Amino acid sequence: MSAWISTLTLALTYIAIGLIAVRFLPAIVGNVVVSAADARTSAGLNERRRTTLLGLAGHLTRVLISVICTVLILALFVNTAGLLTFLGLFSAAFGLSAGRLVNDYVSGVVFLFEDLFSVGEKVEVYNIEGTVIDVNLRTTVLRAPSGEVYIIPNGEVRVVRNFGRGEFSLATVRVSIRNTQLERAMALLEELAPALLNQIPELSETPTVLSEDGTLSDRVTLTIFAKAHFSQGVKARRKLLRIVQEALTQAEIDINAPK
Repeated sequence: MSAWISTLTLALTYIAIGLIAVRFLPAIVGNVVVSAADARTSAGLNERRRTTLLGLAGHLTRVLISVICTVLILALFVNTAGLLTFLGLFSAAFGLSAGRLVNDYVSGVVFLFEDLFSVGEKVEVYNIEGTVIDVNLRTTVLRAPSGEVYIIPNGEVRVVRNFGRGEFSLATVRVSIRNTQLERAMALLEELAPALLNQIPELSETPTVLSEDGTLSDRVTLTIFAKAHFSQGVKARRKLLRIVQEALTQAEIDINAPK
């Protein structure tokens, strides 16, 4: 009887230690992981990456603590040889029957080391576009522009389109003019292009004027190909549209939105 009481007391002790560890260790491990990653990056981690690493490291720590406590408690009631045999059979059966689940968790662990995306970034994953609101070991949670929440298993994350990173954003503008006014319009826009850098600080280089020829028609579409600093494309395009429209209107060049 006393042996059972001692065993039960030890099991409760393991549970208490596990609860305390789950309460404090995830934050400690998360900070260690963030500090290590920060030290390997010359520019330092941004806040989004810190939040993502803290969440992943904390989740992984909680899973490991739960597994260790479960094994220790089982070891109190089952002999070591039997426990190892049981764990081996259970692992094999679990791996065969829940392969996708295991793949999801393995992919989540990989996210600790690969900076594919971070919380707060706009991405497209599995043909679903949205903002990352959470990343844990098993799933990635996106909120679509229309408000819906998508929960994507990490094992399904094969190709990621990250809108939150890049070197530049496009601010290209197209205008449709009469083909009889093509030369005047091209000359005007090419003369205007160098001054656009001073008028639109969001632009990263001088825009290029292109003519989309090859189609016999009474109208021609001109393209003002412009690159803006990253994430400034919408703002630059709005200014570019206004300036181009004013310049062509003052020159009495008939403009119309391309069909």
